[in-house]
Amino acid sequence: MALTLEDRLDIRELLARYAHALDYHNLPAMRDIWTDDCRFQADEPEVNITGIEALIAFFKDTVAAVPNARHLIDNLYIEGAASEALCHAYLSIVDAETGALLGFGRYRDEVVRTASGWRIRSRVFTAG
Repeated sequence: MALTLEDRLDIRELLARYAHALDYHNLPAMRDIWTDDCRFQADEPEVNITGIEALIAFFKDTVAAVPNARHLIDNLYIEGAASEALCHAYLSIVDAETGALLGFGRYRDEVVRTASGWRIRSRVFTAG
């Protein structure tokens, strides 16, 4: 079965909730955004994390190092079926105080429908 319009809106909102939770340091909310067995990979800086607890610890260090970062997710498109999908998006990270661009790249997210709604199971960030 194909993704419905409601599924697509829910997935877009999931990514927006992620950005707001990270940028405003609401790290407990990550448990409602990611699966327990989630995986996060990045090429710059090199990151390879598995599991929600390790991911939250990584985010804690990240927000401590760059407390004014804001993640802007754009040009999102979604492909998939009713229970899992791939999301592709651009990411810009800016400093909220200076407006300086801190980073730019692409997200490739695997999202899954759970009993509690859509969750990110895997994210690959590619810089540039």
